[in-house]
Amino acid sequence: MTYDQRITGSKGSKVLGAAAHTSLGGYCFIVQEDTVVTVFEVGGVDSLAAYGLSTPLKAGAYISVAEQSTITAITLTSGSVIIYNG
Repeated sequence: MTYDQRITGSKGSKVLGAAAHTSLGGYCFIVQEDTVVTVFEVGGVDSLAAYGLSTPLKAGAYISVAEQSTITAITLTSGSVIIYNG
């Protein structure tokens, strides 16, 4: 994925609600409402603490992963996010 594709979100996006979501391939997400994340995996590795997502996220928060990395799983116990495909 090129830098321009990341900026424009040209590979599309998806709204994720409160549930477990696996087999993802996103590079970032934007929190749509106050949200609690209990699972966050980057490249299949538990990264919840490494990204500081152990506390509730406020609406509007933008979370991205390093270039060449992908969000592979996320579980939301409340709230929703828009994830951008990589």
